[in-house]
Amino acid sequence: MFFDNVIYRGYERLLTGEIRKHRIPRHIAVIMDGNRRYADRLGIVRNLGHTYGARTTEWFLDWCWELGVKQATIYAFSTENFSRPKPERAKIFEIIAKKLDELADDPRTHERRMKVSAIGETHLLPAHLRNAIRRVEDATCNYDGIHLNIAVAYGGQREILDAVQDMARKVRAGKLRADEIDESVVSRHLYTNGVADSDVDLIIRTGGDIRTSNFLPWQANGSECAAYFCAPFWPEFRKIDFLRAIRVYQMREHEQKQSALIRTANMLAACGYAEMGDVISHLRGVTRHRHPGQSR
Repeated sequence: MFFDNVIYRGYERLLTGEIRKHRIPRHIAVIMDGNRRYADRLGIVRNLGHTYGARTTEWFLDWCWELGVKQATIYAFSTENFSRPKPERAKIFEIIAKKLDELADDPRTHERRMKVSAIGETHLLPAHLRNAIRRVEDATCNYDGIHLNIAVAYGGQREILDAVQDMARKVRAGKLRADEIDESVVSRHLYTNGVADSDVDLIIRTGGDIRTSNFLPWQANGSECAAYFCAPFWPEFRKIDFLRAIRVYQMREHEQKQSALIRTANMLAACGYAEMGDVISHLRGVTRHRHPGQSR
């Protein structure tokens, strides 16, 4: 066990050192999947799975802070989750409310100037949870450090539908012209307007499923967003899993830059502005730089 811990800590330090040499994603979104399956595997009540998952969320926020991530969005409760048994829903709401109250009182929240916001159809939530949301939002509303966005009673399709309906009402009222609607206008009508950056750099899903489950479909649909799917259930998600996810983002960004360079070189050569041999020599010089996350 001691040897395993030494190896783990060494690998964690190695990954951290490599990742810090390259661009850290500004906005990370997480689908925290697997709490119930984790509890089932251990033979414990499912409520404890959600409790252990909440503990991992706290660690995740620490990791984001350590690496300088500016914004984190976590999928705490989807609109589809309302179909779960009432006792389970009640326990989940209780855990979320408790954690929000702890965030409002946690010295780290205020030291980090962490702004906490909820996104979703919060009017569907029980009163005690809405009150907990209000308390933590009021306590952190003036902060400008890391932003934590909690997606609760959230559904991506519903968010887009609400945005479309809102824009339609404004068009009918003469407050908005149809030909003015573009990507930026749509973004301003989403739940995340004024709360989160519209673009997500990296989306992480635990629990083994390779899908994004109606989570931030507009915000995470840009060509720059990377996705990382991993097998561990959320309660057993470790820091090295988090670091590996960031490494995937950095590798993807590196590959995109290389692809852009090659396309530019081909265009210049085709237009007669550069000899292909000279361009290739330049690209070889660029690619000599270490690929992010090269070591395993």
